[in-house]
Amino acid sequence: MRYSSQRDTVLKVVKAARDHPTADTIYSRVRAELPKISLGTVYRNLSLLSDMGLITTLETLDKSIHYDGNTDSHSHFICERCSKIIDLGVERGLPEDISELGLLVRHKKIIYYGLCPDCQQNTAEDDDAGVLQ
Repeated sequence: MRYSSQRDTVLKVVKAARDHPTADTIYSRVRAELPKISLGTVYRNLSLLSDMGLITTLETLDKSIHYDGNTDSHSHFICERCSKIIDLGVERGLPEDISELGLLVRHKKIIYYGLCPDCQQNTAEDDDAGVLQ
């Protein structure tokens, strides 16, 4: 694949982001460096970078796609109310039944869903129903 300064800039913006931005947010940030780049070019490059494994995608409950430049193994927490995405630590190992069933794992994505601290404060929930421990 040929080198593309546009693709390189998109990758740089995603890798620098810690907020798991959407394509529109990435587009705004890339335009600061490349004012003439089109939204379509950003989308095509995000798709290509994802296919190449240089970035990953996350879909929130509202079906919006967010991009993560951290491709190291880690899990995520997604707030069910505000869709904030938070990086969590690495999940160690695989469940025992994976090997017992003879399964070959090539990729795993662990996502926890719930309420972030800000949304918890803004909620008038009376009990902890549905909270996993």
